[in-house]
Amino acid sequence: MKKILLSLSALTIGATPAVSLLNVGQKQVITQVTSEIQKKMDETSVLFKAPIITNAQKQNSDVTTNWLNDQKVSDISNINSALSYANFNAEKYDMKSVEKTLNKIYKDKDYKYKNEDATSELIFGAADKGVSLLENSIDDDGLKVEGVNEFLNWISYVSFASGGSLKADKFDSSILKFADKISFVKMFKHYPAPTYSQLWSEGVRTYRGLKFYTLSNFNSFMSVNYGLTSETGAWNFKIQDEGSSNIARNFFNASSAMYKEIFSKDDQKVSKHEFKFTSDSVVYLLNFIYSLSYYIDAFNQPEYMLDPSMVTDQNHLFSPYKTNLEVMNEVYNKNISKENIDKRRLNGILSIFYDIMYKGSDPNGYRSSRVLKILFQVDDDITDGNKKLDLNTKVIRAGSSVASVFDTPGEWKNNTTGPNGIFNTLLASLVKGFLDNQISGGIQIILNILQLSTENLGSILAGLISSILSGIDMKYFFENLSSQLNKTLNNIYGWGLWGSIGSQVKKPLEKQLTSMGFGTDNSPNKTPTGIFKDKPTDDFIDYLDQMMKKFSNIKVNENSTETWSLFDNLFNQLLNEKGRLQSILKLFNVNLPIDMSNKSVKDIFRINVLGISIGDVLTSILKGFDSSLPLFYKILGLLATVTGSDISNEYDFFIKGQEEPLSSIDEVLGYTPTDGRTSDLAVIWSMMKFVKDDNGKNKVLGIRPKNSNNTEEEKIWGHKAWKYLLGLNYDDKSYNQDSILFYVNELLTNGLTSKIIQWPVKMTRKYIDYNLSDITFNRNKKMNYWSNKDLFSTQFVSYQEDSKQEVLNYKIMYKVKKDVYYTYNVSVYKENTSSKYKINSFNRI
Repeated sequence: MKKILLSLSALTIGATPAVSLLNVGQKQVITQVTSEIQKKMDETSVLFKAPIITNAQKQNSDVTTNWLNDQKVSDISNINSALSYANFNAEKYDMKSVEKTLNKIYKDKDYKYKNEDATSELIFGAADKGVSLLENSIDDDGLKVEGVNEFLNWISYVSFASGGSLKADKFDSSILKFADKISFVKMFKHYPAPTYSQLWSEGVRTYRGLKFYTLSNFNSFMSVNYGLTSETGAWNFKIQDEGSSNIARNFFNASSAMYKEIFSKDDQKVSKHEFKFTSDSVVYLLNFIYSLSYYIDAFNQPEYMLDPSMVTDQNHLFSPYKTNLEVMNEVYNKNISKENIDKRRLNGILSIFYDIMYKGSDPNGYRSSRVLKILFQVDDDITDGNKKLDLNTKVIRAGSSVASVFDTPGEWKNNTTGPNGIFNTLLASLVKGFLDNQISGGIQIILNILQLSTENLGSILAGLISSILSGIDMKYFFENLSSQLNKTLNNIYGWGLWGSIGSQVKKPLEKQLTSMGFGTDNSPNKTPTGIFKDKPTDDFIDYLDQMMKKFSNIKVNENSTETWSLFDNLFNQLLNEKGRLQSILKLFNVNLPIDMSNKSVKDIFRINVLGISIGDVLTSILKGFDSSLPLFYKILGLLATVTGSDISNEYDFFIKGQEEPLSSIDEVLGYTPTDGRTSDLAVIWSMMKFVKDDNGKNKVLGIRPKNSNNTEEEKIWGHKAWKYLLGLNYDDKSYNQDSILFYVNELLTNGLTSKIIQWPVKMTRKYIDYNLSDITFNRNKKMNYWSNKDLFSTQFVSYQEDSKQEVLNYKIMYKVKKDVYYTYNVSVYKENTSSKYKINSFNRI
């Protein structure tokens, strides 16, 4: 008995003793183990697996306990129970008391060990949380607002937890340097194709408005590249009065004034402006291209797509019953189509190529010349063999009497504002602007006599250029050009008594012709000089006549007597007639590497390669190009927003409780940026990390656009502010146009891009899961071995029982390795008023 009591006294060293609470009056002490006592030892010893493994294997107590808590008791002991380690112990022990005792034990240096996997678990655990949130933010339909909001909250938490180790100055300058290297992407920050809502906001309601929006963007492109400023007449045209003829007149006047400035010269006759391409102009160029495509596409609707067999002539390409100009006027007055415009495709412009490669029968080139009419048609006189299309009718015709001066200008003199080809007004204004800088002195006198203004002359020249480009039959015009011009000039020269009035035209005109070499020994005319010596007008007319004959009698090939005219439906001839392409190129000294004298352009497109025609291949390429452009723009747009540096200039920043905006972005960043520039991501990251005041307290930041009405209602505060700068408008559950999140969402709506973007997320998920599972696998492997029931054994010491409590003392032997055992003294007790045990003591011998 004395020996047993001494042992019990030794057992109390490792924990707060409870023996002093025992009633040592009348008690029963048992020193021989019984089956009932053995069962008590087996059941109470399970709890001590955690501290024993912690001590013997130098493991972290929390890791050990957490692992054991999930194990079935029957797997780690000889007890047949389906309960888990945690639940079994809770059934046998007063866990509130036990946890206090174990906490004291685990504070001992022999039980206090770090988690060797803590760093990996922290990193991969955080990554697991982030990736899970990211996975919940993305699907094949784009970004999910709620998921994105949760993901951003997690990033904010991580950035805040990082303290000063992840300040924005660590990456700010790197982003700016990279942005400078790819500065061209800035032009794609705003999607280059105008949307329906954008057009509507700029006053475009009908296709008439769209026409002038298109031309306006072209002029903006020219204005920027010629370096015009507000002081020098930079283009600043607004779409207004689109429902009336005013818009055409307003555009023409503004455009003429701009081109007059562009072509102006200083006192030394040097051009004031030089074309220098700048990246800032690309947005206008792309707006021009896309809006032009939208305009053309309005004519590609089924009602205007006639089969070539139904077309009667060049002036009825869109309807059997309406002329082309009537259809144009009809389209003019239609409202723009949201459905077609918001597709943001180049189908309109590309239709000229699709029409050229049209596989059906089109011997007259009607289908292939549709777009040319949309772009350039001037009037109704475009049918084949039309004899109203000549110099006398369209350009100028002078009678022998000076009284005919009022009827001299042709029909094209007012070709400026009508519902005809989209480029006529632009061309007329461009020519007028040029002429306003060139015409003076004698030429001005001529125009005054002929009752022609520079606007009339610009309109006439634009009509001529447009007619040529529209691909119509102009054979009659050019065959009679020299003779009609000769007659008109001779009539004008004879105006007045003995040509007194006509001489005012003849003298300056012949002076100009002489300066060009006509009537001199250096005449461009190949006719012997003597015939037209000192007769510049006759020399010029003869030269013009020879040129017209040359271009009207082009040999199909050197071995053939067949000829063709450059002015007879040129576009159709190049497409459908053999040898035309090669012969016209040879006319300009361009030789093809192969003989194409027996091929038309259409024949080339019909050539089969591996069973597929070249035309079909090109059509597929163009359609693929068109469909992939939006994706390309979105990628560039995302790159532009990620590397952007505009936020600090576009927004004012506020601290809650202060009325005035912050004077410097440094107060948001926490550092002074290099050269005063800071990237958008640096601003957002700094706001996300919470800006602190001088006392280290977090400040609530707000933002407001600088171009706002400066009201309190326009301020956005706290987490909503930096999320807004990223592109999340949480209140509206939407993404701000042309923001980082906007472009990410746009890219995710594309099936292929969605898979590409989700691929690294899935790979990251696999990597995280692998590492976490590797940690778990290794831990399971070790813990399964360390907790093996065969490594544990018990040895009874004593059992005491009285009227108030029972006390059980025993030893647990743990096999650390071969022939090495650690022995632990255990003492537990249970009060008679309770069904659960408490720890009396626990220590290693």
